[in-house]
Amino acid sequence: MALSQDVRIERYGVPGNAHQPLNRPLGAGVTVYRGSIALTDANGNIKNASNPSSTDLAWGIIEGAGPGTANLSPGIVNSSTVASTVTVEIGTGCFYLASGTGSDQLNQSNVGQAVYVINETTVGLTSGGSSRPKAGVLMNIDFTRTQAPGFYAIDMGTGITGPAGGP
Repeated sequence: MALSQDVRIERYGVPGNAHQPLNRPLGAGVTVYRGSIALTDANGNIKNASNPSSTDLAWGIIEGAGPGTANLSPGIVNSSTVASTVTVEIGTGCFYLASGTGSDQLNQSNVGQAVYVINETTVGLTSGGSSRPKAGVLMNIDFTRTQAPGFYAIDMGTGITGPAGGP
């Protein structure tokens, strides 16, 4: 189910200089939501992560609108027919996300393994038959958390995901 509003995502660990925010262009006619996974398409533009593709790159979590755009809720919208007239700010690092179910369910034995984007706030253990981009690496599971969307700390960003899922 695609997002229709911003979601609150919490960071795992302490942010520092190793995880500087990024700014990337938003694709033409695209709406994304704060707290969703930031994916770029083959043209390098941020797309909505509700329909990921294996050629997309996961950068981190969308934190807000870029310079020159009012940071209002819900969502960040590029209503132009031209990509990059709006940009988004992306946080990199480790964030709590939801786990897929069935063969995509994450568990303690998966800590340290690669995980893949299922949708805006959900990752899974499988690449979906090579149709999903790598989201990052599962770093921790904390079932004491009460904050949505999930219990699974995923280390994200260009150093983790890289082209074709490699570093």
